[in-house]
Amino acid sequence: MDRELVIISSRDLYLYVIFENKEPVELRVEYRDLLKQSGNIYKGKIKRIVPAMNAAFVDIGEDREAFLPLKDINDCDTVKPNENIIVQVKRAAVSSKGAKLSCKITLPGKYLVLIPNNSHVSISSKIENREEKERIKNRINDLLKPFNDENYGYIIRTSAVDASEEAIVDDFLSLKQLWENIHRLSRQKRTPTLLYEESSKVFGILRDYAGRFTKIVSDDIKKLKEIKEYIKKNFKQEIKLEPYRKRKVSLYTYYQVDKIIAKILNPYVWLKNGGYLVIEETEALVSIDVNSGSHCRHKSLEDTAYHTNLEAMKEIAKHLRLRDLGGIIVIDFIDMKDEEKKKALIEQFKEEVKRDKRPVKIKNFTSLGLLELTRKKLEESLIKQLTEICFTCNGNGFIKSKYLLLFEIEKKISEIKPFVKIKIKVHPHLLKAVKKLINELKLEGSVDIISDINQHVNKFSIERVE
Repeated sequence: MDRELVIISSRDLYLYVIFENKEPVELRVEYRDLLKQSGNIYKGKIKRIVPAMNAAFVDIGEDREAFLPLKDINDCDTVKPNENIIVQVKRAAVSSKGAKLSCKITLPGKYLVLIPNNSHVSISSKIENREEKERIKNRINDLLKPFNDENYGYIIRTSAVDASEEAIVDDFLSLKQLWENIHRLSRQKRTPTLLYEESSKVFGILRDYAGRFTKIVSDDIKKLKEIKEYIKKNFKQEIKLEPYRKRKVSLYTYYQVDKIIAKILNPYVWLKNGGYLVIEETEALVSIDVNSGSHCRHKSLEDTAYHTNLEAMKEIAKHLRLRDLGGIIVIDFIDMKDEEKKKALIEQFKEEVKRDKRPVKIKNFTSLGLLELTRKKLEESLIKQLTEICFTCNGNGFIKSKYLLLFEIEKKISEIKPFVKIKIKVHPHLLKAVKKLINELKLEGSVDIISDINQHVNKFSIERVE
């Protein structure tokens, strides 16, 4: 597979765009001045325990207290108010919620993920054959036993399947040394304090893909040098590193990243067969609606629904990665009566999401015909990272209609009668409609209408003129 990583830099942020066979599949954002919390390890202090919320709140030295779900207490040495505790951020702070913590520390490497306070050994869920799983697990467990005197747990990544024994041992020893350094710091440092900061996102991307990139292009020479050192230290395969020096257009324009972002921000996704998706994100979940549009090439309604759903499913799998959608996801596919077709759709969906680096668990159709799935959420979706609350609609996604605003203006005028002269200030968007209203009310000589671009489009002001 031709996989390319494009790194675009500015004074404020980095954009990392991954292309597979020239098609954009992932976009990740890294702000230079914001703390990269996900993966960070802290020595924190438990401030309070709230049984009603099944959570303990922990001071990790940030603006907002982080929360530790009580279901994770089995991995903690202690959960008592004012006690010190070593925790890792599993999900960065999102919206109004503080960071989500866990006592189950995980340190990702190239071939393994070390779990130092847990002796359990597991293997990536992407390897599905049970016998193959056991064989790989036993082989690597026997390999690492002489080096694992502390009985650390670990997860075997899919990249370990084809790795040499020497490379796997080196990865384990490197992660083991990292944890020992973190643990030593925890005894020396005051509370609260940062013990380990997850490195730049680009190194996480390289780990996720085991360095399997054909080419890495960047307009930041310093970043390329850091990547070169990281690759030399961690990967044997050759990756072409290409500094972008073209002057006519920026790297952003050359790779048409503006079009990729426009695609991510658009709730509508059009399918080749004439159908379309509507993707909407709320605080609690992501909803995806599948519509058939004008598609009617098949003999029956059932066949039309099935083939439209198949195409929609493939597009949804792409957008889960591209938009980095996480948490609970509910899909309203076009209704199908045939249970076999439903099962076939789910099985093919499971195949499609195997390319995703985030764990995706697909459930069954509910009694209402909705398909439920979950995708691991490490941070806010790209839409949240790339947008701000609209100053006009305050995040509602809509503004008042002209008819409602004219209704309010008319009622306000009736409340302040009688008057000799009044002044109405409105946004230019409303000017023509308000003039028409005043004309119909036969108040032209008594009302001054002022157009003000600074006036909120949802609001107006009316006052008497002395």
